Amino acid sequence: MLKKITRLGQLLGLLTSSIVFSQAGNIGINTPNPGSTIDINGSVAANYTAINTTSYNLNSADFHVSYNGTANAVFNLPAAISGPGNFKGRMYTIKNNTNFTITVNPAVPETINGNTSILVPANQSAQLINTGITGANSTWEIVSMSSSTNNYTASNGLTMSGTDVKLGGSLSQPTDIATAGNNLSINGTGKVLIGTNTVPTGAANSKIVIDNGTTNGALQIKDGTQQLGYVLTSDANGLATWSSTVTTAFANNWTSYTGTLVNPFTGSTGGGNLATGISVAIPARGWYFFRSGIAINSDCNDYTFYINGIGDVWKSYCTSNTPVFMAPRDQNRVLYFSTPGAYTVLAVKTNGVIPSSFNAGNPVFYLDFVKFQN
Repeated sequence: MLKKITRLGQLLGLLTSSIVFSQAGNIGINTPNPGSTIDINGSVAANYTAINTTSYNLNSADFHVSYNGTANAVFNLPAAISGPGNFKGRMYTIKNNTNFTITVNPAVPETINGNTSILVPANQSAQLINTGITGANSTWEIVSMSSSTNNYTASNGLTMSGTDVKLGGSLSQPTDIATAGNNLSINGTGKVLIGTNTVPTGAANSKIVIDNGTTNGALQIKDGTQQLGYVLTSDANGLATWSSTVTTAFANNWTSYTGTLVNPFTGSTGGGNLATGISVAIPARGWYFFRSGIAINSDCNDYTFYINGIGDVWKSYCTSNTPVFMAPRDQNRVLYFSTPGAYTVLAVKTNGVIPSSFNAGNPVFYLDFVKFQN
């Protein structure tokens, strides 16, 4: 009898020694040499729950919960525990098999990745893990968000098909594109349409179309130069700024001609395109006010100074069959220039009469101009 009791004690001691050793080391199932704390050579099963109620409280018995209801649902996570009973590392998989939305709420004031709730959209799933943290911290973290159809539609206008993320879909929330010094380029044969998805008549060559219907204010450009009544004006490179339509500092901005005046009326025949030796430098497109005067003593003839394709800057008509100073000698003109640049001043006379004197009286020749409107 004593021998049997001693043998039983030895067996119990050996078993106890084995259990302690197994708890301190690795446990293998269907494998003699476990390489991890638990090493399973075979399948693993965890609890699967299918529900169709619109409100559900996840608990310690849940692992995978599938929703098959007919309306939007709310799933509530259990409150975290501090100390004994802490379920740090617990994982939940929530699968939405419907066309509705599941809202997942942590216990107040806990959060999921800093959020007070998350949404599991239609036909998608979310996997969460408990961090063991309590209070207003990220008690839960999102391990993954996935879709059973491999088709994602994001509220910021992005879509995913498999592993391909594309720009498209409906933009239903504010979106800020921070370029951080990088260029955002839109090129090709397509257009950027704002306020419409139809290219209107006459916009075949347009790259940007803004359609604000019948509401004023479709376009706003602010660069610090804008003021009431200003117009958008381009320079030679197409760079636009706001500028006044009227030059108000009229008297202080006169520009004189360039070059040296020569007598263009020395020929024995009439005609135009006579060289005067002078020109004007027009700095920008717009309307210009010209003033000019010269003393010419001659009998009957018409004398003109002009800019080809623009207009006359000074002109006199035949007033006498005997030599007189042509009148009026002081004249004003308003001329429009569509392109900035240097413009040659030419002359014309109607017949072969050569003036008895040219620029020999009062006033001595002058020609200056000022811009007054775009």
